[in-house]
Amino acid sequence: MGSLPHATILLVLRQDTYAVESLQRPTRAWATCLLLMLVLLPYSLYIGTPSLWDANEAFYVEGPREMREAGDWLTPRFNFAEKLNKPILSYWLVLLSFELFGVSEGAARAVILLCTVATVGVTYRLGVLLLGRTSALWGALIVATSPKVIMVARRSLIDALLTVLVTAAVYFLLCGWQRRSRLRLGFGYAAMGLGVLAKGLLGIILPAGAIAPFLLLTRRLAEVKRFRPGFGALVVLGIAAPWFALMTWRHGWGYLASFFVGEHVNRYLHGTHGARRPFWYYMPTLLGEFAPWSFFLPLALALAWTPVRSALVGRREGSRSDLSLGDGLALLLIWFGFGLAFFSFSTAKQNEYLLPLYPAAALLVAHAISAIESPTEAGRSTHARRGFLITIAAVSVVLLVAAHLLLHAARALFPDYPLAYVPAFVLGVAALGIAWSGWRWRPRRVFGILAAALVVLHASFAALLPEIERYRPVRPLAERIRREAGAEDLVGYYRYTAPSLCYYTRRKIFEAFAPEELRDHWRSGKRVFCVMRERDVRELAERYGLALRTLDCRPSLFPLRMREFVRLRRPDDLERVCIVTNR
Repeated sequence: MGSLPHATILLVLRQDTYAVESLQRPTRAWATCLLLMLVLLPYSLYIGTPSLWDANEAFYVEGPREMREAGDWLTPRFNFAEKLNKPILSYWLVLLSFELFGVSEGAARAVILLCTVATVGVTYRLGVLLLGRTSALWGALIVATSPKVIMVARRSLIDALLTVLVTAAVYFLLCGWQRRSRLRLGFGYAAMGLGVLAKGLLGIILPAGAIAPFLLLTRRLAEVKRFRPGFGALVVLGIAAPWFALMTWRHGWGYLASFFVGEHVNRYLHGTHGARRPFWYYMPTLLGEFAPWSFFLPLALALAWTPVRSALVGRREGSRSDLSLGDGLALLLIWFGFGLAFFSFSTAKQNEYLLPLYPAAALLVAHAISAIESPTEAGRSTHARRGFLITIAAVSVVLLVAAHLLLHAARALFPDYPLAYVPAFVLGVAALGIAWSGWRWRPRRVFGILAAALVVLHASFAALLPEIERYRPVRPLAERIRREAGAEDLVGYYRYTAPSLCYYTRRKIFEAFAPEELRDHWRSGKRVFCVMRERDVRELAERYGLALRTLDCRPSLFPLRMREFVRLRRPDDLERVCIVTNR
């Protein structure tokens, strides 16, 4: 029997390989979905149990409740007044959830939970497009286990909605451009239009700030026409403009100037009331809220630079080749760098503003995971190994310090509750595990231990939420006020931020931060119920001579400064928050 021609053998081998890959692809997809579902499972635990987290969550839960009560789905509200400085999309989504499931904390948070799950999914798809499936999976896992993402997912905050829309806009625009798909481009521009309805012009600025500099630096400006910007402008305006037109019709032309100039330009340049934060404010913020993955960002940026430089230097003007690894990393670097610089230059700084940058940061770290283990020069370099080992040492120390602090908290606040000791145990074991794996040069095991530890940590903290609720006083104090306050009585808080009081008392509240303001309410001739710290009760009585009658006091865990936390030995050491009245 004669031998087969060489070309025929190659053809048969290629067909067999393709058949094997075709059979394996659904298995890998199911395995990926199952893994992400397991990681996301703790997000659903006790989602409706905690009371509203002051201050911001109350605005996006009480506002839709008041809109539903008033039968007005057009103008955002809070504290029984119109709130003209916020766009509408998050209010509509929470309103829809209230219509389906009733008014509750869980119904409001379900919206943000779905946004978080969608962000993880879109991050994975974007990672597949830019870096490959392995890095995509690590990127999705990093987003899902980031402390800030976990915290925001358990609070009804619109930044989670903006994050999924920005990530979706970047993904669909790139996908539509690469595949010449008008439908995918339409999805990307629709995400930008919805982003405007979610957070104003940031819905356009952040995706455009990632893609436009990418096209410029990779010498692809001629490709702008393939993004169909005219078509995109029509889609964005078609989605966002009708609501703004209706608001202008109801509130006049001054509304547009107030929203786009006052709430965008003036807020960016001059900030709002409160403490001014320095230019470098987001550096320690990112380090803490994206930990432990933030510790790997310097190494990730260094490992990304070589392929990025090759992509930038080797690109010819007008080149239309598919996205290379260097192109994908360049886009992620620009996205992360532009967003960080944009928010750092702003006078108004809030921790949640960085959330739309987390998918880019996560995918950069995910690439580092693959690069460190790769047999390439970058993976084998002495600098890469040294940087990785230094990072592992730093993370191990931080985890051990965090374990010590959590153990202290468990002993002080939950001495008879065994589950409270689990977080400290998990962090301690993780610190030892990654130190050993790093020393033995098992990078993938290091990241796997970190991801698994964060999932268990998330589940443990979620299970602790019912116990933590004992140290959150606003809801029980509000229930006392609802039982005793009459229709004409005044209700509010003094030097203690508690806008959720409006949600739980179902009435308009006042806020006072100066003794003179509170004295005016005290002498109004009406009965007053006021929530304040116990130390302020003593000060008002001793220094200002106000006649105060204390009805109830509860221990409060939040906010708690580090020096107060270190001195904490038992629940009685916590500061107490009280209801006082003038009669």
